[in-house]
Amino acid sequence: MFQQLRQFKAKHPFTALMLVAIFLRLLAVIFVPGFGSNHDIQQPSLIQGFLEWLKAKMGMGDSQGMMFLSRAFYAIISLFTVSMVYRICDLVANDRAKAWNIALIPSLCVIMPSFGIINDISFFLGLPLLLYGSNVVLRQQVLIGANLKEKVHRTSYLIAGLMLGLSIAVWYQSAFVVLAILLMLCVKRDGKGALMTLIGMVVALLVVWLLLLILNVNPWHYLRP
Repeated sequence: MFQQLRQFKAKHPFTALMLVAIFLRLLAVIFVPGFGSNHDIQQPSLIQGFLEWLKAKMGMGDSQGMMFLSRAFYAIISLFTVSMVYRICDLVANDRAKAWNIALIPSLCVIMPSFGIINDISFFLGLPLLLYGSNVVLRQQVLIGANLKEKVHRTSYLIAGLMLGLSIAVWYQSAFVVLAILLMLCVKRDGKGALMTLIGMVVALLVVWLLLLILNVNPWHYLRP
């Protein structure tokens, strides 16, 4: 049996990794005691404006059902984090075995706020967006480095910028990482890529800002330290 599991992991490392992550999250959602992250004090972010508006409109409270629903939501989001860590490591190392070993760490730890190495909800929710945008930029840089310029799509940088902009709206400290990505693109003389990424980031932030204003929510309230 163990030999079959090892063979399955060798042939399908990503699937095996996600199965491990899903199994652990099911255990955490069902059996971990306590209410969870809903009662944690968090740093302000733009996305909290949407969450508070939604909570007020739907009359959501702190019931046991909401606890399991929020835990399931966090568990699903954490799967994207595990997936992106694997994808990025696979791109950098070009070794699926190493990527599997590294991505196994967040699959074991990053499950939901208050149960793992991440306690801040904004960080927890913003991390998958940040990793996705970084993965898209990195993939384009790998294609350029491999002299496959005909396969490089500038619109991919726009998509990366949208994800990075949303990550700032959810977790504003990710702006420091985004600025580092833009600086890296400029240093590598990929001016068009940097510009498209910046445009996508600005568009995402403007859309979030306008939606908050439409919902009669003051965006500045969620940018205060």
